[in-house]
Amino acid sequence: MKTIKIQLPDMQSSHCQMRVHDSVSKISGTEIINIQSGSLEVQFENDSTQKDVSDTIEKVGYSISGIETISSSTNTKSLSFKTNINCSGCVSKVTPFLNQEKGIENWNVDTLSKDKL
Repeated sequence: MKTIKIQLPDMQSSHCQMRVHDSVSKISGTEIINIQSGSLEVQFENDSTQKDVSDTIEKVGYSISGIETISSSTNTKSLSFKTNINCSGCVSKVTPFLNQEKGIENWNVDTLSKDKL
């Protein structure tokens, strides 16, 4: 699995974030880890998917100013849970607790998704 962070300076509003979220989430083998104003973190299994993600973002009208590899490992275990966290205020309340937990390398909540994963 590989996780990348894509810088999208044109993606600022929640409407823009939803457009990118909806289009990228349709790509087979991808999982959106985090989306916020100006950036998207996405995880996928093979490198050819990275090009599909970039092409899709550009097709919906957003320019990419940078791509950073967050992790690239086959030994990383990813878990997903449904939650009742609904907004950035809720995320900010749990952040200190989850960030101090050993064994959690990266976490996020997709508050735009109906499942709140």
